[in-house]
Amino acid sequence: MIIVDHENIAKYDQVICDVEAPIAQRVDSLFCLRSFKELEAVNVLIKAFHIEQHSDLLKHEICYCLGQMDNSPEHIALIQSFLEKVVDGDYEPIVVHEAVEALGNMAEENTLTLLNKYEGQNTDLSVMVKETCELAKDLIKWNQETNFGESEGIDLKKLKFRTNDPAPPFNHAKEPKYADVKFLTEILLDDKAYSLFDRYRAMFTLREIYTEEACVAICQSLTKENFETCSALLKHEVAFVLAQMETVFHVAVPYLLDACQNPDEQAIVKHEALVAVGEMIDDNDRIEHLLKHEDPIVSESCAVALNNIKNRLAE
Repeated sequence: MIIVDHENIAKYDQVICDVEAPIAQRVDSLFCLRSFKELEAVNVLIKAFHIEQHSDLLKHEICYCLGQMDNSPEHIALIQSFLEKVVDGDYEPIVVHEAVEALGNMAEENTLTLLNKYEGQNTDLSVMVKETCELAKDLIKWNQETNFGESEGIDLKKLKFRTNDPAPPFNHAKEPKYADVKFLTEILLDDKAYSLFDRYRAMFTLREIYTEEACVAICQSLTKENFETCSALLKHEVAFVLAQMETVFHVAVPYLLDACQNPDEQAIVKHEALVAVGEMIDDNDRIEHLLKHEDPIVSESCAVALNNIKNRLAE
């Protein structure tokens, strides 16, 4: 007998769909809903997306969470149908980017057709969305060509991190060159010799290596020296990855704070950097001024980060 947790789903439904509730509370509810296996939770997230009229941050996070909820064929069918409508709709690039990335996680053949059609019809796509389409297509092709990593000797279910990511790591256990942090750093930072997909693979391999040296290597993409060769999309993923490296991420704090303060950095990077430092620091003063940032994505991300700090300190 399958027991559906209607009571808790309804509780989070009430918060996330309350447009007057603080954004931090709504995001908390969003990530709680992600943990449910019931299809009902997917429907709540889709409903919340349509109710929200102002926060691109919330819409973006909803698409991210849906991309992590491929729990059954029914989940995939419902999520894919919704995401296809988002990609075909009139939404901000940060939202479309996340919908495209989530579609790539579905690994369906018709997603390739959709993305090719989408790119063909939209010649004015932002760089961020173009790069996301490129990654999503490369991931689907890699899954098909390697049978989800089998031919490369990669068991995706045995990686240190089980999030659905836009690229797999290299097999650093089987191929010694991919255990070399310096070599992986070269791949990560080189936008001429390597595809974006391979650069992402290098980053996720460094995450699997999971040492302070590997963490600092990932951080090099956030420095001023590499500003021109590391796109906003890549750097936003870097911030997400750094936040996952819990036992070594203290070395990443100065790099992430610099990204938050950099007036030339795009909002999507500041968003992910703020959320990351919210998991790393205990001092509100280091980011609190960004609550007044002119870009709602940044100010709302700061509110979420401050709430995360408060929750950790209360534990």
